[in-house]
Amino acid sequence: PPHDWLKGYVHYYEEVLTDYRAKHDELKELKKRMRLQSDQVQCQEMRKAIPKALSWEQFLDIWTPDDLVMVSRIKVRDEIQEKLFRLHKQKFPSLLIPILYHPKDTRRQNIEVQIPGTNESENLVLNDIVKVSVDAAQKAIQTSDWRLGYCSTIHSCQGLTVQNPRNVFIIDNHMQWSNLAYLAVSRVEYLSQIKRVRYIIKPIEMPPQTERELRNLIMKKLVAYSKTDKSKNLTFNLTVNDILSLREKQCNNCPACNIEMLWNYTPGDDQQFSVDRLNNSLGHTTDNVRLTCLSCNRTRGSA
Repeated sequence: PPHDWLKGYVHYYEEVLTDYRAKHDELKELKKRMRLQSDQVQCQEMRKAIPKALSWEQFLDIWTPDDLVMVSRIKVRDEIQEKLFRLHKQKFPSLLIPILYHPKDTRRQNIEVQIPGTNESENLVLNDIVKVSVDAAQKAIQTSDWRLGYCSTIHSCQGLTVQNPRNVFIIDNHMQWSNLAYLAVSRVEYLSQIKRVRYIIKPIEMPPQTERELRNLIMKKLVAYSKTDKSKNLTFNLTVNDILSLREKQCNNCPACNIEMLWNYTPGDDQQFSVDRLNNSLGHTTDNVRLTCLSCNRTRGSA
């Protein structure tokens, strides 16, 4: 069984030095400089190799529906997808819309799936993209199994090879975490395929928050964490003041991705603060927690 193999070869190490994806010497050298480096160094090397970053307006002028846009966060992905969908209908009305197969039940892979708006079916796996009419796309993305396919998070692109001459636009926001810069530049065959884009994320306007509202919000989260620990027979001893002290100690930055955490947010916003356990076999205690954004907490949990 796999776990027996892993135990038997736990100290085995072999490094594959041949780069089978990159077909350009400059790209190969860039990847060598970035590989196994800190996130900060990876971003610096990527930006030195691609010094010019397009403005959002410049990006929209040259973007086509066949291009791939890669982002660091789900929130930005969804925001950009909506804008590109509107642009597609205005600028490319005769071209089909790319939609991505992402079933709510991820076990539904390698099965015959009916293509929205048609009588045809294809054998699909997670993150496969098909192209359909505008009307079919609008209906498909209202379901839980499909979403627009213009834009993907960098993590979900692992294993993908974007062949030349297809362009890859990297939204250069919050890239300094989890090897995102290296993953992004590793998806292409030639360095010339990659374009960096500056994108201004406009925060959602929220009403001012009083200290009492803030404390009540923190307490609701702590109650939920306490119930979870109790159900698992784990220790819980956090207070609202503990959370506020952590916020001050961390300067309100997520230590995983360096983004500023939100304390007044809309439901489901993945930039909201959350309490992350350092050791998941232990409970939420003062010596076993840090504050991270919800997105990083979920990523670490799923890993």
